[in-house]
Amino acid sequence: MMRVPPGVHRASLGGGDVAVLAVRTGKWQWMNRPTEEIWSAALSGTVPELVARLRDHGAAAGVEATVTATVEQLHRAGLLTETGPGTAMPPPMPPVTAVAATHEQPGRPVRLLARIGLALALGMMQLPLRTRMRLLNGLRHLPAASPSMAAAVAAAVSMVRPAWWPGRIACMEVSLATVLTLALRGRRAHWVIGARRMPHEAHAWVWTPAGALGLTGRDTNDARRPWVGVAAAPPIHSNE
Repeated sequence: MMRVPPGVHRASLGGGDVAVLAVRTGKWQWMNRPTEEIWSAALSGTVPELVARLRDHGAAAGVEATVTATVEQLHRAGLLTETGPGTAMPPPMPPVTAVAATHEQPGRPVRLLARIGLALALGMMQLPLRTRMRLLNGLRHLPAASPSMAAAVAAAVSMVRPAWWPGRIACMEVSLATVLTLALRGRRAHWVIGARRMPHEAHAWVWTPAGALGLTGRDTNDARRPWVGVAAAPPIHSNE
């Protein structure tokens, strides 16, 4: 029986699609229902039973080879392990896409802190994803940011983005800078990495118990293919 390596997160996107993020490698994999069924069978040690069931339902003669190849692909992708620590199946996150409805213009002190937060975020983006998330886990003991504070900081980060910066400053960097700026103010927010289905996309945003920030413009939530949080740092608990 195989297991899921530590740091693998999953979420159902609806329509039978599942998004899986391996934090160790920072790589995404989107699965349809048959692929997830094979993944689950590998984890439960029931691959022969799955092959027999598929044959009974009229699957093609090469179904066993297809299932075996899929298991090998999942193993290479870092979603299955036979050695070391692991779990049966990563639990889903609680919903984190309700958008916070608050607007506050940031003052000069907030903008100054946002510059520091953005500089820290750009530096942290050079680190592996697992390291970034582990560092953010240290914020879990801070009190949660209020809606007005979180909105003001998010606005400030957008205002201080330097036009001369030669590298990328997009959703990952902006949301991380918002979380770090709030931490500089002694408050906690969560850095959420999520996905949506068909066409498959990934996105990053900020979440507080009052709602989410960063789901705007072309990234606005769509009822037909909503954003679903897959992983968060610090972790989000269902009682928040």
